[in-house]
Amino acid sequence: MRIIVRIINKILRVLYSIKRHYINLRPTIQIGKGTIIEKGAIISTRYGGTITIGENCHISRYGHILSCGGNIIIGNNSTVNPFAMVYGQGGLKIGNGVRIATQSTILPSNHIFDRKDIMIYEQGLSKKGIVTEDDVWIGAGVKILDGVIIRKGCVIGANTVVNKSTEQYGIYVGAPARLIRKRG
Repeated sequence: MRIIVRIINKILRVLYSIKRHYINLRPTIQIGKGTIIEKGAIISTRYGGTITIGENCHISRYGHILSCGGNIIIGNNSTVNPFAMVYGQGGLKIGNGVRIATQSTILPSNHIFDRKDIMIYEQGLSKKGIVTEDDVWIGAGVKILDGVIIRKGCVIGANTVVNKSTEQYGIYVGAPARLIRKRG
């Protein structure tokens, strides 16, 4: 039984490596060495833009990374877990060692809706971008909105809505996010 498990694991590693090399053939998507992209994950530059994923990252089944015309950079040793949605319209930079939990959404754009004489979808988007620095844990169901910087070492609690930039090593919860204490 153990031999079968080892053989399956070796086959999976080879398949992940082949998938990484295949994706790297497209000039708009670059995947670093040792990164695993599980079956069912979606990485797309369909509407333009670029995606760069660092080394030793893990994109789980049903995780989505969609450039939507913008640029996404994900550092080394970071994870995007199942059903997390990572968009790039206004530009997104994710640092090293960042954990993005299930059902989180990172959305670096926002609809403009000032005018009443035309439909909202016709008014365009504001695109300030989002930066998530190193060593950040984004809990399940978190929403990070356009224009935010998540500073180094932050923990963002489950279901938090982050609409303003954070302080280093802060722990944030709530909607909207509020600092409850500092790490360490």
